[in-house]
Amino acid sequence: MSRISSILYTLSATLIGQLCQSQALPVSPAERLQFSQERYNHTRTLGLSLGGYALANLAVSGIAIGQSTGETKYIHQMNLYWNAVNLGIAGLGLLGLRKQHPETETLGEAVQKHNSMKQTLLFNAGLDVAYIAGGLYLTERANSHPDQADKLRGYGKAVMAQGAFLLAFDVVNYLVFRRRGDPQQVQLIGQAPMGVGVSIPIR
Repeated sequence: MSRISSILYTLSATLIGQLCQSQALPVSPAERLQFSQERYNHTRTLGLSLGGYALANLAVSGIAIGQSTGETKYIHQMNLYWNAVNLGIAGLGLLGLRKQHPETETLGEAVQKHNSMKQTLLFNAGLDVAYIAGGLYLTERANSHPDQADKLRGYGKAVMAQGAFLLAFDVVNYLVFRRRGDPQQVQLIGQAPMGVGVSIPIR
């Protein structure tokens, strides 16, 4: 390729890039804010829901444990331990939200936080499956440890029940995030200004 042809080819590529950039629609602040605000509101609802569930379990099991014996007593005991942790997680999550400000986020930050929430929920769903398997293991151990059968069986059933709830909770919220946010994300990224870069060796 001659030097003149290379120069003309480079100029053409540059003009194409500028044309593509000029044709891209800018993302309006209102659209970006809606995307960020909906993620923020959903995350807040998620934390409040988990916290409310934990408080309800603590109240019910806190009353029932003094009126129960055997396996049932250990179910309520594990519920108290488990939901004290759930309440702590929900509280920390809600406190963390106070540091987020949807109105000042860039599009890149909003997209990153949206994807991070989906990844967190999927990771948690994997842990929930492990919890259910762990609860099943405890109930199976009760058969070979008759002296601790009530405790192992009670703990196992409680862990399986809590793990099943959390699995449903995380999967449903993941699907809601994906169904609501992904189309918005694709639309916003598609509207963001984009350039076309072409590297051409000149000899």
